[in-house]
Amino acid sequence: MSTDTTERALRVLGLLQSRPGWTASELARDLGVTTRTVRRDVDRLRQLGYAIEADRGAAGGYWLSRGRAVPPLLFTEDEAVAVGVGLQRTAALGIGADAESAVGALVKLDAALPGPLRDRLRDLRSVVSHTGGIAAPTSPELLTRIAAAIRARVRLRFGYPPTRSPDLLERRRVEPYRLVAADRGWYLSAFDLDRDDWRLFRLDRMTEVAASTLGYRPRPEPPDPVERLGRRPVDSYPFFLVVRIETSLAQAIEWFGAHGAQLTAIDDHTTELRSGVQRPEYVSSWLADLPVPYRVLGDDDVRAAFAASVERMQAAL
Repeated sequence: MSTDTTERALRVLGLLQSRPGWTASELARDLGVTTRTVRRDVDRLRQLGYAIEADRGAAGGYWLSRGRAVPPLLFTEDEAVAVGVGLQRTAALGIGADAESAVGALVKLDAALPGPLRDRLRDLRSVVSHTGGIAAPTSPELLTRIAAAIRARVRLRFGYPPTRSPDLLERRRVEPYRLVAADRGWYLSAFDLDRDDWRLFRLDRMTEVAASTLGYRPRPEPPDPVERLGRRPVDSYPFFLVVRIETSLAQAIEWFGAHGAQLTAIDDHTTELRSGVQRPEYVSSWLADLPVPYRVLGDDDVRAAFAASVERMQAAL
């Protein structure tokens, strides 16, 4: 099926899953197509294994039959990229059975995807490094576009605001080398041609990203972007996090060493953590798994975001 046909068939499936019955006219009106096109999409879904029942006649309709074996999953391109990146992250950072299960799921996902999408996802996985806890979300389309430029060794052009002047927009020309998924956000490690130096760029600050037709030769010994990310000074971020944790410095280093946080022993049983923060609302999820008591001391924006997260969790109970 073409991309448009596949997307429309997925929308038909989504509508059928949303309520028990739909007439062909209702589906056609929702999708902006003819009833004949709807019937073709239903036939395609049946060929893929979905048990779709139908009543004939003017008052007839379609519904999904229950209690049948589940057919192969269908993914849009964005969904496939999101699932693939999530599985890769678990495989890279997980422990024991979790990591093994993620590797097995990746193999099955590769086997199930159509060739072009499988190749794009493999390109992406080959140029991504992972660090830290839960990765911040970003555009799958942007990820695959940058990954394709890295694999093809072509330059990228994009707009990017300086950290100290967010209202300005500078045009940047870079040689892209690697993507990094971190709990603080997604980063691109690249050689900045105008500054003649290596830089880390946040993907959520990049605009109008376009691949050039100009290629480049790989530079010798590119820096490790994960290591560089860990060395970024706290004051290079718009917000900062200060936490007092009831644990030893050695234990805190074991927990947070890969995050590039500044850790200081207050006494034998208390450690202070300082770290730069791009998005205060992610701090609560970053600290949620700590198995010891702790206090969030700063900054004010981080404390406010943390308090809002606590209120949402309490309301859920």
